[in-house]
Amino acid sequence: MKILVVAGWMYPDAEGGSFRVVYEAGRRLAARGHEVHVLTQQLDPLHPAEQTLEGMRVHRYPTTASSGLRFFLSTYRAVRRAAKQLQREVGFDVLHTHHPISAFAALRTRALRPVPVVATLHSLAFLERLDRRSYGRSRTRFPGLAALALLWMDGFVLERSKRVVVLSDFTRGLVSKFFPRALAKAVKLPGGADLGHFRPEPPRAEARSRLRLPNDRPIFFTCRRLEHRMGLPELVEATGRLKQQGKNVLTLIAGRGALEEPLREQLRENRLEDSVRLLGYVAEDDLLLHYRAADCFVLPTRALEGFGLVTAEALACGTPVLGTPVGATPEILQPLDPRLLTRDATTEGLADGMARFLDELAAEPGLEQRCRAYAEQHLSWDAFVTGLEQVSREVAGE
Repeated sequence: MKILVVAGWMYPDAEGGSFRVVYEAGRRLAARGHEVHVLTQQLDPLHPAEQTLEGMRVHRYPTTASSGLRFFLSTYRAVRRAAKQLQREVGFDVLHTHHPISAFAALRTRALRPVPVVATLHSLAFLERLDRRSYGRSRTRFPGLAALALLWMDGFVLERSKRVVVLSDFTRGLVSKFFPRALAKAVKLPGGADLGHFRPEPPRAEARSRLRLPNDRPIFFTCRRLEHRMGLPELVEATGRLKQQGKNVLTLIAGRGALEEPLREQLRENRLEDSVRLLGYVAEDDLLLHYRAADCFVLPTRALEGFGLVTAEALACGTPVLGTPVGATPEILQPLDPRLLTRDATTEGLADGMARFLDELAAEPGLEQRCRAYAEQHLSWDAFVTGLEQVSREVAGE
């Protein structure tokens, strides 16, 4: 098939779970012999406008702003212009969309109207916007109107799609609540991990040695965008509570975002610099080592966890995941071991869950092997892409 993928962002240009889905699905479809073109934003002037990447043909469009009305208008014009040209040159069998603004622009392109659409809904951008607004972190002048616009665009895209791919029952529930007419088109395809890259090696002691991490205390690790809904202030406070209880642990937080300086201030105020480290951006090879070095990966999300690719990656490394009962996390962790879920997303819930992990699970024989086996059985990108390929063939043949 000739497949056009339209996405606002894609890994490795940008960090984030949905961006990784675009990349992993695209390159695996290309490896199966499909002609895959990806139309995405040019985030850095140094990124080439045209590039062959992992078998995909990547086309990057520039924008004139990073947010707000100017961003919307420049994205809308650039996507429509590029999509029209690509359709004229290639003639696509199916259109895959991600992210509401770029998807909306693509579906407003007259040349693409005969092409059947498979829309992947990772989350609802308007809910994320409202969450940032509640903490005063929205960068737009009228965040409430921007959120409503995103909701309307998602509805526009889902209404005109032949199939709607969701990665979890949680996201399917959002479709049911906000776009009930699209529910019959929803297909659940759980995300996954690169099982060849994320694997249970090297041994923990070697991983810690290579990263110059201590061997004399348990390590909790998380990798998140530094935003409020990710639950990172609560994780820092929970680590402080463990310290007060006499549990000498080290919590590592990887990622970048708006909360970096507030988190550093939180560490200073609570004198937790020896117990919590902010790592910033961690490259993929080092990310594998951090998964392996940790006794436990923590997913402290307090809202809107559409799937959690980091959960899949950690489990693929044989590292148990302690997660809050938020969004799709229970769907992944409950079948593996209910004890890997905290009672809630509060500081107290996290602290109690971390303490219970240390007391009950950390030394449990075979836990590493169970985590890896579970990932192999349920969290494979190959299964995701097989489902996406099947859905694409179905809509292209309708």
